[in-house]
Amino acid sequence: MGALGHTDAAKRVSDAVQLHFSIMGFDCARHWIACRLDNGKGGETLYDNKRDAIRHQLDEYLCMYVCLTGAPMSVCEAEILLATHRKAYDAGFRMADPDTAAGGRELIPRVAIEHQLSTIRALENKRG
Repeated sequence: MGALGHTDAAKRVSDAVQLHFSIMGFDCARHWIACRLDNGKGGETLYDNKRDAIRHQLDEYLCMYVCLTGAPMSVCEAEILLATHRKAYDAGFRMADPDTAAGGRELIPRVAIEHQLSTIRALENKRG
């Protein structure tokens, strides 16, 4: 964890989103990136859809797939997004499916932080 309680993984995810936003502005919206769940690495390549992002990974279940909104992502938001995806995978959810047109299910869109925290708590209760 960093000085403010953020992991390096979350900083990497946030930096990847920021990079695309800095270069493309709002044109990066509706593109996808893939970032590793364990360390946040990746995210350099933009994909037109989730399915393409999944198909270009060595193991689709080691990554989370983020649809860019055309806005930066804070480190706090990246931290929560990583935690949510990790908990979902730990609870047995599999959101990556390269055989479907949409690329699989989405657990939650990027919504208010309090909603994401509620989802994390629900996933923790499902697992236990």
